[in-house]
Amino acid sequence: MALIDGQPSVLLQNVSKLIKQRVKDQVSLVEKFAYTLYGNMSNEDLVGRNDSDLYGAALSLWQTFNGHAEPASMIRVFNPEIAKHGWESKHTIVEIVVKDMPFLVDSVRMALNRQSIAAHLLLHYPLQTERDSKGQITDFFKLGGKAKASTQQTVFHIEIDRLTGKAAIDSLTDELHSVMEDVSLAVQDWNQRRSEE
Repeated sequence: MALIDGQPSVLLQNVSKLIKQRVKDQVSLVEKFAYTLYGNMSNEDLVGRNDSDLYGAALSLWQTFNGHAEPASMIRVFNPEIAKHGWESKHTIVEIVVKDMPFLVDSVRMALNRQSIAAHLLLHYPLQTERDSKGQITDFFKLGGKAKASTQQTVFHIEIDRLTGKAAIDSLTDELHSVMEDVSLAVQDWNQRRSEE
């Protein structure tokens, strides 16, 4: 969390207040998630942002994360609008929830570079989760914080150059899905070779 004199910034304290006021279910988990997501965000990255949009971004990614327990990657590329999503951004948003594995961040950066898309903010966090019988998150921890967990996933919130048009959004979504599959296959192959040594 961006700190000022050792304390969370007023902006991020306001995000916490909004969560307590507006979220009906899993309030403490959503608040913990927002603190985790924005935990390493610099004060420079907070300039020009408002609490409502930070709240909306955290809640959106939480809902994607909470609703996706499967090993396959979940990728969402969209332009948030207040009327439709309750928050907005001047950038296109990329949300990714994927089984944790090596090389993810570099692979995502390379995919964006191949499409000549600049990332203005790239937040990512590998997490272990405990989920109930319906797949809903009951708790989560930093990777390595638990001996056993239901899932180990990395979540991404990325703000990129504004994409206008369905074709551009679909193209990037397809590219990211392809990259996630390639990384998964490469890691499986790498793990197999290590076990054979």
